[in-house]
Amino acid sequence: MSIVRAMRNTVRSVPQPVRFGARKLFYGGGASVCPMCGNAVRTWLGHGGRAAVLYERKVVGGMRREHDECPICRSADRTRLMMLCLRDVLHAGARPLKIMHVAPDFGLYLWLRGRKQIDYVPTDLDLRRYRHMNIVVRADLTDLPFEAETFDVVICSHVLEHVPDDHKAMSEIRRVLKPGGAALLMAPMATDGAGTDEDAAVVDPDERDRRFGQWDHVRLYAPDDFAARLAGAGFEVKVFNGFDAFPEEAARLQLNPEERLFVARR
Repeated sequence: MSIVRAMRNTVRSVPQPVRFGARKLFYGGGASVCPMCGNAVRTWLGHGGRAAVLYERKVVGGMRREHDECPICRSADRTRLMMLCLRDVLHAGARPLKIMHVAPDFGLYLWLRGRKQIDYVPTDLDLRRYRHMNIVVRADLTDLPFEAETFDVVICSHVLEHVPDDHKAMSEIRRVLKPGGAALLMAPMATDGAGTDEDAAVVDPDERDRRFGQWDHVRLYAPDDFAARLAGAGFEVKVFNGFDAFPEEAARLQLNPEERLFVARR
């Protein structure tokens, strides 16, 4: 294990409420307000990877962006893009919705928990990451413990690139969606036109970092292939870009103009 990964694991061992409170004390009180957690912040942080492949292959959702991440709840451009679609397209909070959130990031978790009329079900395979969220349901994305047609919305951001059998995961997401329901899906996307890079034989963390941009990723998607895989699982797929749909709000939320959200309908 690299020193960086060891340090990250050490930090993650501290309960999230403790980390959240410490960040609020250190970064809070500025003129800007995070739209996810509602805290005033003095500055915004950079986020993203540094692996060479991310820049060689122009990986949107992987390359570093400066002054973008909330220092308190750690929500970033892709989190705010999810929020915009949920709020202004799916009208979350304005009508009853049952939502499954896979591997919930803290900023979107806070935002969804604060909305009325949402029946919120966060899930993950490893519950040790969520000692601060006692409502998280243990769930394998390739074998979900829910009845068919349970959810109106499934949120799955930056997860499928970790899952060896992504077709099974996509099929399971479709199975638990109600007819007409929507899956909001994101992953790091290589935009250089060279296609998806995937090799099940690559298991060494350093080689995965070199090939796919992160030590625990099993592939690096290309956008067209990602959409085709979703269609192959039975979805009707549309791509949502905040600047196309709501340009003024997208600019206010400081979204990444290159980022795309895949909206897959059952």
